[in-house]
Amino acid sequence: MPPTREREDGALPPRKVRKVETPAGAEASSGDVHEVFVKFLPRDVDEAELAGLFSHCGPLAKPPVLLRDFASGAPKGAGWVTFTTAAAAQTALKRNGHPLRGRHLEVTLATCRRDRPGLRGGQQAAGTHTPALLKEVLSALVRPQPSGVFVDATFGRGGHTRGLLSAIARDGEVHAFDMDPLAVAAGEQLAAEDARFHMHSGAFSGMAKTLREKKGLISGILFDLGISSPQLDDPSRGFRPEEQGPLDLRFDVSRGEPAWAFLQRASREELLAALLRNGDGQDAATARRVADAIVLTRDVRGEMLRSTSELAALVAEARCGGDYQPMHAAKLTFQALRMHLNDEFGELTRGMRAAFKLLQPGGRMGIITWKHSECAVVMDFLRSKELAHEAFPLREWWETERADEPLRESWGLTRGEAIRPGAAELTANSRARSAVLHVLHKQRGVRVSTVERAVHDALGWDSLDNAAVADDE
Repeated sequence: MPPTREREDGALPPRKVRKVETPAGAEASSGDVHEVFVKFLPRDVDEAELAGLFSHCGPLAKPPVLLRDFASGAPKGAGWVTFTTAAAAQTALKRNGHPLRGRHLEVTLATCRRDRPGLRGGQQAAGTHTPALLKEVLSALVRPQPSGVFVDATFGRGGHTRGLLSAIARDGEVHAFDMDPLAVAAGEQLAAEDARFHMHSGAFSGMAKTLREKKGLISGILFDLGISSPQLDDPSRGFRPEEQGPLDLRFDVSRGEPAWAFLQRASREELLAALLRNGDGQDAATARRVADAIVLTRDVRGEMLRSTSELAALVAEARCGGDYQPMHAAKLTFQALRMHLNDEFGELTRGMRAAFKLLQPGGRMGIITWKHSECAVVMDFLRSKELAHEAFPLREWWETERADEPLRESWGLTRGEAIRPGAAELTANSRARSAVLHVLHKQRGVRVSTVERAVHDALGWDSLDNAAVADDE
């Protein structure tokens, strides 16, 4: 890696990475767009071959556009084909499942914003956010009690909040939380337009204190975890390794330390632990190689990583064998650093605890997760307060053998089936593909942890997992 020196103003020049040229004619033109998104292409397919694969479907409005690796410029196995007519696009959809050199293509309709030249189909326009699973959220949270009080714990740019406001009754009420100053400003503008809405600046973990007068009165609380599309698309926030910008990664830029400062002072052990804990799929060997490369660059070569492009290029160089998933080489590293700096797992646990306290009897908590690690945190929280159904083996044994010793009841949670986006939503919003909605119901009953403690004590068993039988209120 070539040496990088700071300028007099303290900023670092960006790393040199290969520039990927946009094919001629790739920018959006006026008129209707009839575009398909093609996945699972062999990596050696170029724009000319992609055009040939679909040319028989109808005339193309412009040359196809391939997704390419940010650093190397190599095709990533997906791209967009734009036709002049809707009929041609519909014909192209029939090639879904078409075999090509050992793969089977996936062809779906794409979306494109014509007022953003060069924005490719299948992506949202920068600065916008399409709320995932909105119909399902409204059905699960609002339909049971339209006149209730609701909380959007993650306002973002208000997509779910506006949906809630459109579904609740005139005497309903919506409160929202966000740490991002831009999101708070957008929320305050919405509050000025609708008296039923109240915007709160701050972390959602503090909702129990902020809304203490509403304790036991709230019908539904929604968490849409992770990062919002406007944050992701804003280069000044540093969330995307594909975009050149400052290496920040904070949700609230007025608090805490930016990513570049953390990388400058963290020990190798601390850095490796953060990458392993938050990488969500990044293997241990890769995390170690990335941590080693960062510490070597900083401590041995005396270089500073201050921009997204510098870190992204370094991570790409450290990942010798690439990845089995079609993503930017530095995506999981950026994600891990973001989650560490914002303490996303800790914040989520504290937020669910606060929500549980605020919910009324029968109230519902909706949590949209995007990663397996987020699901794991949600499930851990559910397990700590989960109610035991009557057929639960330990409860059934106790109520048969110890019928004269009724188990103590308390407030707890039950969970319905996980809800995922349907085909229609995925066609309109491809970013929703990883979303999962978990709906937790606050009810009174006998907690699993209460049953476990009683049975374990009665039979003289040692608890296999002390955390599993914790019965905190």
